[in-house]
Order: sequence, then C-alpha cells, then structure tokens
Amino acid sequence: MAHFKLNEADETFLKIPDDGVLLFTGASGTETWIEREHDVVVRIGIKSVATATANAATLGVRIDIGEDSAKGQDGPAPIETQLHASQAVQVLVKAGQRLAIKAYPHADNAQILRTVVWAGDLDSAPASRAAQERKSFADGAKANGANDGFPEPPTQQTHS
Repeated sequence: MAHFKLNEADETFLKIPDDGVLLFTGASGTETWIEREHDVVVRIGIKSVATATANAATLGVRIDIGEDSAKGQDGPAPIETQLHASQAVQVLVKAGQRLAIKAYPHADNAQILRTVVWAGDLDSAPASRAAQERKSFADGAKANGANDGFPEPPTQQTHS
C-alpha cells in the first residue's frame, strides 16, 4: 500500500487565517459547538487535502449548522492527484446561545491526508479604521486644495 504525504503546497493550502482559531486537525472532521458572550458574526471554515487512489476521485467538505449546510468539492481527478477542498460560512452567534456545528470531509476513491476546521470572529474594527484613514486622507487633501484626494483631471485643449 502506498504511503501518501502532504507536500509544501498542501501545507500552505491548509494554513488557517491569521484571525482564525484551530478547532480540529486530523482526517475525520468534528462535531462541536461555539458560544459567545456578545452577538458576533463568526466565520467557520474547513479545508481538506487528499490523494486520489483511483481515477475519478473526488474530495468534498461540508459544514452543517442546524438545518443548513455548505459544501465544497475538488475532482473528479485521475489517480495520484492531490485534491484540495475548502468551504467557509459566516453565521451570527447570539450572545449566550450555543451554536452546534459539524464540519467534515468525504472522499470517493481518495485517501484523506489532513483536514482542518477553524473559526474566527469577524471584527468590524479594521474596516472602520480603514474607512477613517481614507476620510482623514481626503480631509487633509481638501485642506491642501486637492480634489477629494484625487489629482485634478487633465484639461482638454482645443486647437484652432
């Protein structure tokens, strides 16, 4: 039996976002819940890597939250091809309420090498800071006589 390994591209693909917290790593997936003290939008993601063990191999990932689900898939692919599948969802987690989630891969004619599941709170502060920085730049440009922070459009000259 062949022993398949992750390569550098697979490891890069499996990295979770900087603002994410790892909930699970392995091959099978997870069933868990999350809870927050305040209402917050949470992004939940799954990534999985597999190697095709026969032709027409597929790798799918799925996130179930209540009655809703989101799916991602790679394949069909020929034998010995690396398959990569991912999916992410954003959901409002109400203060003090547990949100049950299931996140798992499914492979046909493929061996799952690794699956990661992560979650991260979406923070509006970076977007607010960026908007404030743009406003400050535009205000400064206006004070200096510029056209809303953008250069003046070229004037058209006519020749007679």
